[in-house]
Amino acid sequence: MRIIISGLTASGKSTLARSLSKSFKLEYFSGSSKLKELIPKEHFEFWESKKGLDAIRFRLKHPQYDRSLDNYIIKNIKARDNLILDSWVASWKVNLPGIIKIYLKVDIKERVRRVSERDGISIAAASKFMREKDRLTSKIYRDIYGIDVLKDLTPFDLVINSTYLSADELRRLCVHYIESLKR
Repeated sequence: MRIIISGLTASGKSTLARSLSKSFKLEYFSGSSKLKELIPKEHFEFWESKKGLDAIRFRLKHPQYDRSLDNYIIKNIKARDNLILDSWVASWKVNLPGIIKIYLKVDIKERVRRVSERDGISIAAASKFMREKDRLTSKIYRDIYGIDVLKDLTPFDLVINSTYLSADELRRLCVHYIESLKR
């Protein structure tokens, strides 16, 4: 079984992917974590920070880092049968049969609250950084691949508005959906 979880900043991609990896005994892979390894360290701190935004601007000028990540993801998802990954763009780039693609939508206010809580920054700072990160990151994928990650949901088998769902409610919903596909 191969699953890709996509969504914007603070949509719960990583939380859901890690949880489903345990539920289905799948290897977990984080696109964001791998990208942090690829970007030169002097250009990165954490995403919702001035240095994080600088890292995204660096990526806009140096698309080879995103291309390298995406090639790595494609190679690895083709080579493994038991993998779940979270990624902004892999659902558009990987076109193999049998891959379950799930997109998480979350209200902007809830995403801002999550970033503020997760990163220990003010709501105002979280809102500013997150909106700019979303804008810049979506520009990267539009410029490199012509993909509008903010509007195009066509690659997805399941789109969930998880604004008001707990992490466990979201996991249970996805487990039910995935198990229904096995029938």
